[in-house]
Amino acid sequence: MDSQLEEIREIWANAFYSGDYDMLRHYEHQDFQVVFEQEGRVEGSYLRYDRIAHAVQNGVWKPLKPDIEYEEYEYNEDQTECRILIGLENNKQRLQEIWKLEDEWKILELRFLKS
Repeated sequence: MDSQLEEIREIWANAFYSGDYDMLRHYEHQDFQVVFEQEGRVEGSYLRYDRIAHAVQNGVWKPLKPDIEYEEYEYNEDQTECRILIGLENNKQRLQEIWKLEDEWKILELRFLKS
């Protein structure tokens, strides 16, 4: 795995869990979206940042870190895009992250896959 990607993923995840929406904005691609396949719902960045900011300001931002069972990395041929499949231990849910390398790695999509 690319060490720069690993470092940026950790910063991005920590920003999410701490509610640092300015840091999220920095590492999320301008077209970033969260896709909830089961619900058929897509959430864009700005609505998401507003929700996080509101929750942080009201002291109710407390997302739980999931227990990860596995992570599988798949890079495109020129190493400028990476799909990461993540399996969670407790509920067997799977997530997929898509990262794109431009000047630096930025996350393009977080997808909660159907069971």
